[in-house]
Amino acid sequence: MQRQGTGNREQGSVRRRTFVAAAACLSMLGLAGCRADMQDQPKFFPQRGTSFYADGRSVRPQVQGTVARGQEDAGSYFRTGMVNGQEGDGLPVPLNAELIERGQERYNVYCTACHSRVGNGRGMIVMRGYFPAGNFHSERLRSAPLGHFFNVMTNGYGAMPDYSGQIEPEDRWAIVAYIRALQLSQHATTADAGGAHVEKMADVEKSEGFAPDFIKDWDLPATAGQIIHSQMAPAPLPTPMPAAAAAAAVPASTSAVNPNSAPLATAQPAGAKATPAVAAAAVTEAKATAPSAAAPHAAAGDMAEGQKLYTANCSVCHQPTRAGMPPAIPSLVGIVGRVGAAHIHTQVANGAQTGPVKMPAFPQLSSSQVDDIIAYLAAAK
Repeated sequence: MQRQGTGNREQGSVRRRTFVAAAACLSMLGLAGCRADMQDQPKFFPQRGTSFYADGRSVRPQVQGTVARGQEDAGSYFRTGMVNGQEGDGLPVPLNAELIERGQERYNVYCTACHSRVGNGRGMIVMRGYFPAGNFHSERLRSAPLGHFFNVMTNGYGAMPDYSGQIEPEDRWAIVAYIRALQLSQHATTADAGGAHVEKMADVEKSEGFAPDFIKDWDLPATAGQIIHSQMAPAPLPTPMPAAAAAAAVPASTSAVNPNSAPLATAQPAGAKATPAVAAAAVTEAKATAPSAAAPHAAAGDMAEGQKLYTANCSVCHQPTRAGMPPAIPSLVGIVGRVGAAHIHTQVANGAQTGPVKMPAFPQLSSSQVDDIIAYLAAAK
């Protein structure tokens, strides 16, 4: 029994020695892999020289054309679509088949939901009751400069939000090019087609035996259609007040509400008919004396011209009836009396966050044109 126990101890001692030897070998291998460079790494230090490069500089020059994030030319036409405050009409990228193809792909991803695949503003979201989208085949948008579409995608317009965070500038210009191609597809001439024969859809409709007006604009469902059809007719211009009544309605002294105004009827003899100039001044003074805390409005504008300008520039968002689309787009009914002409001038010139949707600026409208719009808004009922 004693001899057997001694043998077990010897075997255990041999195993321990073997383990220690193996561990020592592994440690030696590990130590052999260590170098002082792991602690003192041969790296570059900022603002220090080096012998690694011939010029002795550790920091290498930037690649030519490198632009740091946030330091790009934010005011360039490529990034704004604007030239001297006006929407430009050029394409700052090469126009080729690849650009149109890219524009179509991006357009189908981001734009078709509202504007539809054919660009008529009848996308599936609009069909389900969202605000009507712009029809790219309307005369207003067909004549719009290319920078307008880029500007709208960048900053939003009316009920449309901006897409600057989703679409890169290059892709925005590609979409602009494709929108123009969509417009041209419905109004192309033989010259546009390079001499190829161009057939009107009405002629194809007839030659194929379809019923008249088979190809026509799609109808929107009631949810969105009611918005359009109830707001198609612009508000009529007000009927001018008869000259005599206008003169009689105004006191011969300075207005209490507008004490700086000049007397209007003191030069009129008793029983004399009011001249057109005096009658017009009487109407102006009568409006100025209406109870309102707003700034004086600009009644010098042309109401008829203002209606045209409103229809071309404002009705797409605020609607032909001026009722807007609350709460996204405010109503303009009575806006002149509420805020005054000066406030409207400022918002048209600079744009404003008037609600959930940001109103863009309208630098293309002159001060006198804004006066015309104000005159129309002040007079329309």
